[in-house]
Amino acid sequence: MTFERARAEDICAIGGILDAARAYLKEQGLDQWQQFPPTPEDTRAHVARGEQYVVREDGHIAGVCAVIGHEPAYDAIDGAWLQNGAYLAIHRVAASPAARRKGVASALFRGAEALARERGVRALRIDTHAGNLPMRRALEKNAFVYCGKVTIATGETRVAYEKILEDDMQKIVAATGNTHKLKEIRAIFAGREIVSEKEAGFAGEIEETGETFLENALIKARAVCEATGLPALADDSGLCVDALGGAPGVRSARYSGGGDAENRALLLKNMANVTDRGAHFCCAVALVFPDGRVVTAEGRTEGEILTEECGKNGFGYDSLFFSRDLQKSFASAAEEEKNAVSHRGRALRALEAKL
Repeated sequence: MTFERARAEDICAIGGILDAARAYLKEQGLDQWQQFPPTPEDTRAHVARGEQYVVREDGHIAGVCAVIGHEPAYDAIDGAWLQNGAYLAIHRVAASPAARRKGVASALFRGAEALARERGVRALRIDTHAGNLPMRRALEKNAFVYCGKVTIATGETRVAYEKILEDDMQKIVAATGNTHKLKEIRAIFAGREIVSEKEAGFAGEIEETGETFLENALIKARAVCEATGLPALADDSGLCVDALGGAPGVRSARYSGGGDAENRALLLKNMANVTDRGAHFCCAVALVFPDGRVVTAEGRTEGEILTEECGKNGFGYDSLFFSRDLQKSFASAAEEEKNAVSHRGRALRALEAKL
């Protein structure tokens, strides 16, 4: 599901979803929206002010909500909230009949949280009918905290919830089982807590079906983020040889069907008698957050393919890659030297700069 600002052409569909939700609430015996129902004028006003949001699935609107930066009725309720200061208020949360009980509310809350973080706001507020147990369960599932009963502008008594947004960069899962990569990531992100996917409780296999390094990095990061509930950092990288048309490229790790030694042997065989030995390593990194935010970066390092292996350090193709920056093979370089100019090091530093 994708969370996005509603467009003018969505107004009719939004109204239909709100009407259906109102009827559903009435069936449940809830007074919510019965005395003061959402009106088409309300929806048009929210859309005009850029406050109306939807989640779409397969091109259809699955859920709706309004997110506003200031709610006078909330400000007048002293002592109801966990903290003072700026916040976003969430209103008129509803799922389409076909999408009920499919996580629509959670998708809307994640979208509102992403908005708050973009705007530098640290709190979300929402009220609901005391008897609206499905909504209250969804709020608590998404870490909203019950703050007590409140009286809103219409004079109705509701229950209030608030979520304080903590620093979501305290712990990051490195979506890799490669100990060499994990060590490099920890060295570059030295100021952050980096845990392995195993330490985070992830033990699944992820099929890399992307056609590009970035597509594969996103596939891995999203899978680990969804499984662990933590921000997940993944990379995909490979060796691209000019004379081989960019091969082995995204198939670098499985070039020969064997391990690193077999991959190097096949590369040397395919490069026999080739004079143009230019090549580069390319890396794409992706950091995916539980609220759906994505940050990506890429890095590249230039060099040539040696005619024989040189050096004992590193892994993969390092002993065959002569770095133009270092004037030695990656496998002959110290770890700190390689990290300073490597494709992965450059991509990770570019990513951290974006954060």
